[in-house]
Amino acid sequence: MAQATGDAIGRLPAPTGDLAVGRVTLTWADASRVEPLSPNDVRKLAVDIWYPADSTGGAPAPYLDFAGFERAVGAETLQKRLRGAYGVIKAGAVRTYAVNGAPFARSIEPTPVLIFSPGMGMPRELYTAQLEDLASHGYVVAAISHTYDAFAVVFPDGTNIISSDKRWPVQPSFEGKANLNQLEWQADDIRFVLDQLSRSNESAVRSLPFTGHLDLGRVGAFGHSFGGVAVAYACQGDPRIKACLNQDGENGFTPFYLDPRGRGIDQPFMFIERALRTTPPTDDELAAMKVTRDRLTEIAAALMAYRDRVLRSTGTTYHVILQSNTTTHMDFSDFPILSAGNTIEADTHMRIMAVVRDYTRAFFDRYLKEARSPLLDGKASSLFVEGIERFGSAKQSNRQR
Repeated sequence: MAQATGDAIGRLPAPTGDLAVGRVTLTWADASRVEPLSPNDVRKLAVDIWYPADSTGGAPAPYLDFAGFERAVGAETLQKRLRGAYGVIKAGAVRTYAVNGAPFARSIEPTPVLIFSPGMGMPRELYTAQLEDLASHGYVVAAISHTYDAFAVVFPDGTNIISSDKRWPVQPSFEGKANLNQLEWQADDIRFVLDQLSRSNESAVRSLPFTGHLDLGRVGAFGHSFGGVAVAYACQGDPRIKACLNQDGENGFTPFYLDPRGRGIDQPFMFIERALRTTPPTDDELAAMKVTRDRLTEIAAALMAYRDRVLRSTGTTYHVILQSNTTTHMDFSDFPILSAGNTIEADTHMRIMAVVRDYTRAFFDRYLKEARSPLLDGKASSLFVEGIERFGSAKQSNRQR
């Protein structure tokens, strides 16, 4: 398993693949959807495309348009949003390993495609460590910032759209109720980006570095937090997506919902999550939830039974369980690495990121590249992994410890 150690605070781990990485940032408008908060405008998305490239020796692509984000939300709000990572990002100390507009790698055949959906409120830029690593291993990765969900979306022309609490009337609850309207919109974003990639790949004018290099028979999708739930929802409705991965995203303990017929996902599915809490809630927590202990026990039992049905409802499901005492929900993003207060803390979070990257890549390698991996067979161990379960047609369960 890859290890990422020894980097200075504020530095992202280097990609582990053999290929250089290129990046382009695009604005795509979906003429079929009108924005409810801006009825004179259609749905508009900013998308980063990370891809395997020929090394050009060019300057690294900027990590994040700090000035653009500051204009969008103001310095005080941006500092609150970026938290401990604010200082190193503002200073321009965060280096990417990609070159904007670099030529596509000539040494490889048409490549599989991945679409990435961020967590609630998160812009795509804050997942760079994952995205460029996959590109270095021969994937084209399209990362979306969901307009009005990300706290700010800064477009290549300098315009921006910030999040709004008026966009979605209902937020998810601990009982497992989700905002289905929001879920639909994000899933439609994912499908729209796949449509645009298909059109760009067939363009007679090769204006984009990846044009003609995409293997659209090998498409996967993955997302973090609510983005992981949205990816699963998109997979249920789009057979073009051949493999689906949810990184620590759930409502009511569940990584996705069964459809009205009680069916799950036909494609292979991986769910990476931190181990569920085992300690009972305190009296103060119960009071905040406005529920009695007996009622909460009843709700939890029903949710866990539904969760088990969901995990067993796909053709093949891998359930990777991370240790909850050593990892955080944000370890799927760059935040913990960039926010580290010392080199030991930074090194720990880089090792956790290495585990996330390894399991993510192993899953897509198996189902989009037909490559074997001991990780998915439960034969490799990690300091941060509590176990791995596999559910398949034989209802097999493998759990490593």
